[in-house]
Amino acid sequence: MTPEEKFMFDLEGYIVIKNVLTPEEVAALNALADQRFTEKREQADRRMSAVSQWGAEAQALIDHPKIVPYMLELLGPKFRIDHDYCIFMTKGGRAGGLHGGEGHSDGEGDHWYRYRYGVMRNGLTVVTFFLTHADQGDGGFACVPGSHKSNFAKNLPDDVRMFERVPHYVTQPAVEAGDALIFTEALIHGTMPWAADHERRALLYKFSPGHSSWANTYYNPADYPTATEQQIRIMAAPSVGRRPNSIEG
Repeated sequence: MTPEEKFMFDLEGYIVIKNVLTPEEVAALNALADQRFTEKREQADRRMSAVSQWGAEAQALIDHPKIVPYMLELLGPKFRIDHDYCIFMTKGGRAGGLHGGEGHSDGEGDHWYRYRYGVMRNGLTVVTFFLTHADQGDGGFACVPGSHKSNFAKNLPDDVRMFERVPHYVTQPAVEAGDALIFTEALIHGTMPWAADHERRALLYKFSPGHSSWANTYYNPADYPTATEQQIRIMAAPSVGRRPNSIEG
């Protein structure tokens, strides 16, 4: 991460990385999605878990070379992938209000952000890969920038949580197909109703420090017969003792 990227992530709790995926990668992932979703459903959102099993291009997102440096910086050398899924939305679709934040209402202990002696560390951290664009006002990912350090996250009004009211402190950043948005689950975030005519397509790969897990199941390397040794290390179940670094060298 550049010094400015560190500043922005520490300040706001998220960062948009431009052009992580090439147009060819975006096209290949959209083709895989078309194979999985053969029917269009209006006024709804569609979700599917285990996107990383769709094909080679989806599996490659586990350790995409443009993303790995950010995971090392934000989660440490023993980071692991926790779970992955997609959110597709058509116009009028709704996919959930604002949630998360440290001191999360459900008491989830992996929603945290820490800074000590020049080092940032996070609990559950999300990389969202965008296969279609979202201009401001289109909807999709939204958040309260800086709320990963808020002491009053539970005070967010219910009408704001459900996007019935959108005050100035709620942001829906614009993204293009191929961009990736990384955020800590300590950030208050959610999915605004989708207002654009084209379909929203987002792939969410969620990572954790090597010692923790949000999901109650773990990746099975047998489901990934072509996985590299590096990908297998990243898919390993949470542990502490003698855990190898996710990335050699």
